[in-house]
Amino acid sequence: MPRYALLLLLALAGCARDPVGLPLTTERNASPPKLQYLGVGGYLMHWRGEGLLIAPSFSNPSFLGLPPLRVKADEATIDARMPPADDVSMLLIGHAHYDHLLDVPRVMQKQAPNAIAYGSATAGHILRAVLPAERIVNAEPAMANVKEAGETGPAAQPGTWLYSRDRRFRAMPIQSMHAPHFAGITFLRGSYDQDLKELPTAVWNWKEGQTLAWLVDLLDEAGKPVYRIHYQDSASTPPYGFPPILEDGKAIDVEILCVGSWNQVQHYPDALLKVSRPRLVVLGHWEDFFGNDPQRPQTIRLLDEQGMVERTRAALPEGTPVVMPVPFSEVALPATP
Repeated sequence: MPRYALLLLLALAGCARDPVGLPLTTERNASPPKLQYLGVGGYLMHWRGEGLLIAPSFSNPSFLGLPPLRVKADEATIDARMPPADDVSMLLIGHAHYDHLLDVPRVMQKQAPNAIAYGSATAGHILRAVLPAERIVNAEPAMANVKEAGETGPAAQPGTWLYSRDRRFRAMPIQSMHAPHFAGITFLRGSYDQDLKELPTAVWNWKEGQTLAWLVDLLDEAGKPVYRIHYQDSASTPPYGFPPILEDGKAIDVEILCVGSWNQVQHYPDALLKVSRPRLVVLGHWEDFFGNDPQRPQTIRLLDEQGMVERTRAALPEGTPVVMPVPFSEVALPATP
């Protein structure tokens, strides 16, 4: 609790701001295939009749617009904002902080009743407080290992592909890390080694666990990747979260980056972009989520979001599109080569 109290004090020193001069997109009728940004770190995709969901988060708990000390999923808000997801069979989780995991149980119980959740062991121990074990997979044994990689290289060892129910998606977890929140301090660290009896209500009990990045393939009828997406759950110090080199030689089409805490780690995102070399970059987790209104999103406090945009563009070939979607907007995937 003392560390989280410090985070609260830091938040008091800054204010959320209207996004100005950023590459925002508000498209609501993008041509498929496409991503829909749900806000915070959440995304929804539909492909060939099957859906994939990443870390939906809508409750945005706060205390008078400031970081809360206790949290509970706002089921009415979730039900009002979560898009249809009956076709979702795979739900990916990057880490177990409340802004990524708090709303997952409700979504899996109501909007995505056919989904299996894939995440860290800690995320699983939290979710099993309210969800049956058969709907939760510990993805850590499958993750690509980056411990032996160089600072500018890909993951040293490829992980194992995890396939969706109808095998139209596959996902590979990648060992990553959570960026410090402020001045080199990372809050809400730790893990669980046994199932919880009930969901945490104190913020500091939503422990991070092993943070994962994800490589996601959209597969054709023959099981070959048509699109490859790299999802960076949190800003990280190289080489954490870097995608591995795979024998199939498929290039990364879309890089989804986390803007939050980007300036608390070194060489981010430029070192990652030199490895992934995507055709499209999507910047997410940029908006304040302490009671934030998704209809009028504001930027995270104490964050130089324009600096992130500039560094991202500088690391890419000229003309590579960089977009920052507002919550519930859509981003069309680039045309197949």
